[in-house]
Formats: sequence, structure tokens, C-alpha cells
Amino acid sequence: MKKMLFAVLALMMFPAAAQQFEEGVHYEVIAEQGTEKPEIKEFFSFFCGACYRFEPIAQAMSAEYPEAFEKSHVSFINYKGQGMMMNQAWALAEQLDKDKEIAAAIFQRNFVQNNMIGSMEDFEAVFATNGVSKEDFNKMINSFAVRGMANKMDREAANYGVNSTPTFIVNGKYRLLPQGFSESENFADDFIAAAGYLLEK
Repeated sequence: MKKMLFAVLALMMFPAAAQQFEEGVHYEVIAEQGTEKPEIKEFFSFFCGACYRFEPIAQAMSAEYPEAFEKSHVSFINYKGQGMMMNQAWALAEQLDKDKEIAAAIFQRNFVQNNMIGSMEDFEAVFATNGVSKEDFNKMINSFAVRGMANKMDREAANYGVNSTPTFIVNGKYRLLPQGFSESENFADDFIAAAGYLLEK
């Protein structure tokens, strides 16, 4: 009897996640079938101010769900015609396992220094400060593997109907709705918890 009473009290004190996060408010269903493995994809752009402001949340989400989280750059924000080149730069950074350093350097340059990347020389400079010589950068940036990965990111964005950034897709089936958390007392924690809830859904 005591165990049952404790269970009832626990449910009253800690409502289930299903009651906390509502379809149509905190997330929407965008596909009937989900991915085979749990995944969270953040579709973002280094030319997007909202993505820069969201970066601490994305980093916390990555730390919380390291096996599931992935950042995917999109080229439709095409500052000075550099949208696809930025896709390729991000693909190369991931291949070199320098994604965290390169992301920090690009966001710092674009939105802290207000010196937006707009040329190949700018890309070379960012990679050079992170240990990739100009020669190595130019050898790798247009490689088949890098271009293939850059195109794949755009195909996935199109398949999911991504037309703004940042967009968070969970398991290929759910899109998180940031506006649904507007009254949250702790936006970051609730947004990350919702992603976790949808991972298990």
C-alpha cells in the first residue's frame, strides 16, 4: 500500500514527459516513418544570426545526446554566393575532426568581429588559424568526399522541408517548434528535454 501511495505521489509531483510536451505546440510530426536509429539533426547556417544565438543550446544538446546529435549546414543562406562553399567548409571541418574549433572560429568572425566570411581567402584564413595550411585546404575543399557530403546536407534539408534556420529534426519524424517554448522559465533546458523525449517516442 505504501509503495502504491508513493508511486501516486511521485506521478503527481513529476508529471510524465508526455504531459509536458504537446504535439502542435512544442513539436510537429513531419513524416509517418522515423529513422532507424535515434538522431537529432540541427540544420543551421554560419550566416544566420539566430543560429549563432542558438549555438550554446546546440552545444548543450550535443553534450546531452552525443551519439544522436548532428549539425547539418544549409546553403540557401547564400551570403556573397558562399552558401555552398560554407557547406563544403563544414563538411571538411567534420572530416578533419576540427568541427568544434572551426565552428567557434567562424561564428566568432561573423558575429562577434562582424567580419562576415565572403571569399575563398577568408575560408583559407579560418582554417589556417586552426592548423590547416592554405595548400592542404585547397587540396581538400573540392574533393569528391567533401562535395558529396555538402550536397547530402542540402538534399536532407530539402527532404525535410527546411526553409529557415536553425531547425531541429528528431528521428526524421518530428520538428521542434521553438515558439512553443516562449513561456518556458528555462527555454534551453526545456528545449533539450523535448528533444530527448522525442528521441524515445
